[in-house]
Amino acid sequence: MKHTISVLVENRFGAFDRVATMFSGKGFNIRSISIGETEIEEISRMTIVTDGDDKIIDQVVKQLNRLIDTIKVVDLTLTPHVERELALI
Repeated sequence: MKHTISVLVENRFGAFDRVATMFSGKGFNIRSISIGETEIEEISRMTIVTDGDDKIIDQVVKQLNRLIDTIKVVDLTLTPHVERELALI
């Protein structure tokens, strides 16, 4: 099942790399990832789409919470949200 996870991280050098390395090191697959600054310059929001059952997603959330630069992790799959796709042609 596809899960969308929102992660607030400190806007520092290497934060993106730590998250990507955690996924590859644990053998989790990333379908899509996007990152951008929030209204607070020191914080960035990462939106990650990944596959897995509930047990795997729980492990992903726990591992993301253990990272140094992570502020907050939320699984948006079961909450009401809007999904959009963008194609650059």
